Amino acid sequence: MWMTNPQLGFHQLEESIGNICGTILCLSIILIMLSPPPLLGAISPQFIIEAPEALQPLAAHLKEMNPASLQRIMDFMGLQHPGPPIRVILAPNESPLAQEAPEWMSGYAMGQTSTIVLFTDRSLTYPNDSLNDVFLHEIAHILAHRAAGGQPLPRWFDEGLAMMAARTWDLEDRARLVWAMVSGTEVSLDELNSLFMKDDTTVRRAYVLAHAFTLDLLEHTQGDVPRHILAKVKQGLTFPEAFAQSTFMTLTHAEKEFWSRQTLWNRWIPVATSSGMVWLTITFLAFWAYTKQRRRSAAIKKQWKEDDWEV
Repeated sequence: MWMTNPQLGFHQLEESIGNICGTILCLSIILIMLSPPPLLGAISPQFIIEAPEALQPLAAHLKEMNPASLQRIMDFMGLQHPGPPIRVILAPNESPLAQEAPEWMSGYAMGQTSTIVLFTDRSLTYPNDSLNDVFLHEIAHILAHRAAGGQPLPRWFDEGLAMMAARTWDLEDRARLVWAMVSGTEVSLDELNSLFMKDDTTVRRAYVLAHAFTLDLLEHTQGDVPRHILAKVKQGLTFPEAFAQSTFMTLTHAEKEFWSRQTLWNRWIPVATSSGMVWLTITFLAFWAYTKQRRRSAAIKKQWKEDDWEV
């Protein structure tokens, strides 16, 4: 009669478990070696903020900027390291920097010197709703400049990237795009660059068109196209060359495709069907019904008085 050896079975089981654990350990080591260093991308930009005594609380607030927002901008630009600290100057209206800048401007960035200037007393206008938005917008300019290796970028692309990084496309943007289409003619990308150098109304139109073109580009290509374009510019390609190699189309073709999709019907439908517009319509209808009822009641009461007088 054949009998199994209990000790032999135990040793075989122990050996199998040991082999499995060893395999898991080896696979874990391989995955760790293949993964990018997590700490490198987690480093956030550092800031050196210069502000008068009265603006020190605001400076402290800006220093507490959410690291996740900064990391998102870095990822969008394709940066693994933010680079050296960014100088931030908080300038009230009485400062020389504010006196020299147009009144509609709430801030600007200088990529060559890694400097951001924020005008703290200015009334905020489109495309920024808060000083935090302005700050993120200008940070995006600095990081785009670094991602491109300091090489020049077209103004429309630079502003479009900054707006994509700092804010989401919302109902206001859609409404402004509809108005830009109704109130103006189609402009080329070269003409769009020049719009940023004119009056405040024209500049706001330039912002919304730059934002719309960049958003349209991402919707009809891959979401990582901006980082590829910036990386190729950094490698020494001209912007048109980097754009063509990253999107597989020329700037002229992309421009024609964009305007062919910007029919009034296509852009008005999202505005008309948005939740905000629905509630606005409901409110208007309710007010109209209320006004109509008041007028009807007033007419009935007037008729009653006339009937009483006749009696």
